[in-house]
Amino acid sequence: MTSYDHVQYILLAEFDIDKGASLKYQYPTNTGTDEHILSELMLPDGAHLRAEDWTIFCLNQMIPDPEAELNIARTDNEKPLLYVLNLVRTKHDVTARRGARVKAMAICTHHQFLHIYKPVLLLAMEKYFENPSREILESLHTAVNSMDLSKMPEFTWHERQILRASDNRTMFEEMFVKDDMDKLALSPLSPPLVAPETDREEEEAKGRRGTYIDIASGQMREISAAFGKDRRFFDTKIEYEGIKLPIRIPLTVNSEEVGDFSLIKLITTFSSATSPGCLNPHHPHLDSPGPYTHPIILLLNALLTQKRIVFLGYGHPSGEVANYVLAACALGSGCGTVLRGFTERAFPYTNLTSVDDLLKCPGFIAGVTNPTYEEHAGWWDVLCNISTGKITVSKDMDTPTLQKRSEGEEGPFMPLTGHRASTTMTLKVDDKHREKEPDHEFMADASEHSMDAGDNSYLFFFFFFFLISISIVLAAIHAHYGESSIRAKFQEYVLRFVRLAGLYEEEVYHQTKIGGSQGPESSDPTGFLGYGPIFLDENTKQREFTAYANRIQGWRQTISYKYYQKDFTWWASNSSLKKIDVQRQIFKLKQMRSLSDAHVLAIYEAFLGTLSTDEQVIEVKKKERKRESYRK
Repeated sequence: MTSYDHVQYILLAEFDIDKGASLKYQYPTNTGTDEHILSELMLPDGAHLRAEDWTIFCLNQMIPDPEAELNIARTDNEKPLLYVLNLVRTKHDVTARRGARVKAMAICTHHQFLHIYKPVLLLAMEKYFENPSREILESLHTAVNSMDLSKMPEFTWHERQILRASDNRTMFEEMFVKDDMDKLALSPLSPPLVAPETDREEEEAKGRRGTYIDIASGQMREISAAFGKDRRFFDTKIEYEGIKLPIRIPLTVNSEEVGDFSLIKLITTFSSATSPGCLNPHHPHLDSPGPYTHPIILLLNALLTQKRIVFLGYGHPSGEVANYVLAACALGSGCGTVLRGFTERAFPYTNLTSVDDLLKCPGFIAGVTNPTYEEHAGWWDVLCNISTGKITVSKDMDTPTLQKRSEGEEGPFMPLTGHRASTTMTLKVDDKHREKEPDHEFMADASEHSMDAGDNSYLFFFFFFFLISISIVLAAIHAHYGESSIRAKFQEYVLRFVRLAGLYEEEVYHQTKIGGSQGPESSDPTGFLGYGPIFLDENTKQREFTAYANRIQGWRQTISYKYYQKDFTWWASNSSLKKIDVQRQIFKLKQMRSLSDAHVLAIYEAFLGTLSTDEQVIEVKKKERKRESYRK
């Protein structure tokens, strides 16, 4: 039997009335993590009150250094980040002390789709209660590492996003042909010259099912019904103790999506139907313009600006709390399509035993069930109470001092203070020629676009904008839109934020590593194409810059920003589309109704002059599919 490296460790912990939580087995070797910490994580608070509980936590987490350069990656000698799926079972037994036995078994894997191991972990735990021995862990380790993924297709990033957003579940079916060839009896369609009526009907049925040309033999072959599977998943199996368990592995998972969390549940839990949001002010990095900030927008701002976030679920199963943490990681990263660096700072479940390690991690996202965390406001910046649906901002969180830049002074532009000062930007940028005004004029005070408390039209405009944005999401949830559609809306939100940040840096600092043009190849002789986000008019652009300036400045100090600089540089070098901002052109064609004929012609001619390879078409299709998914 072939063995693969899917699962690194199997762990077994027990609760002893005299010793407390203890780690009994580690197979095949020790993890290198402190046994006491492991046992406490595997036997969470209150687990004995439930017959079953699932927990997720991580091993081998590195503490990111926000002051370090871009080399934050692991070296070959360091242990890989592992995700741990832990099952806790409580069985009542009159022969046991206190009338119950509590045991926990965990699988440690590098796979993000660790939820696929739940069925086999349930069986193994049942076997262990019947025969508590190390051999149970050994057989489980052998079974899960015998799962064959050798024929699972490897999609490129762009192909994965197309498949994720498409309604066509059989897209990229040709990549599964080799796997299905082993399962199907494919024979050439060679009907006799004079076929009986039944054979003729059979041939017509085959034609309705479809055919394809086998390039190797040059013969026409039938596409079997097996080719109609949902190709967003790869079907395989785990055979454990003679039982064949069917496994469906998701193929459209992005880098910051771990487990089977629900973003919809996160949004509905913290979206009160009776309140417009949290009364401002809280913090310059967290507030949205207007009198209120919607809790989900506040949470998203906290994620983007790397605040310390705690999800408290007192009395809730630890697995439920962990899923809120994982959903938050997806929320802040744009579901892994835009940013990264969130899951490496995630502690899906933690307790008081690990609080010292937790506080060493900048911008952690943690799940806890112990109410002691709520009492220590110095441990967190933002606390999300799952029971009440309330988000609290710590009074102890530092507020950055943002200075107004004097005329002619070099350095960064700081537009807002904690009490919403009137400093703002006056942007005079011709989209055709990208000409900038002199620096002192660019940074001049623009009173007509100020954020003074008396500027009611400004406050109403942006309060209405943010309220409408989240209202669209809530309306889609109430209309029973799927998880993928809701995720796509936040992908679009985060993408626009980082594109806006790139334009902000280019205007304020006169250079950027996260946006703008892609070098001399991106010249625009027509003057129509441009790059970056779209604005209704110059006034709207200035207001949007002012509204987002604090969050952009906050994001620029984070680990996810450093990663994005590195990722954007790689993308700019490896993208097959270097002469055109496809995202911008697609947005204009779909959303702007006032484009002139010359403008539309320039866009299509740019597409014709740029798209010549399959790789380029797939990259364009990915951006189009993402926007279609957002609009659903």
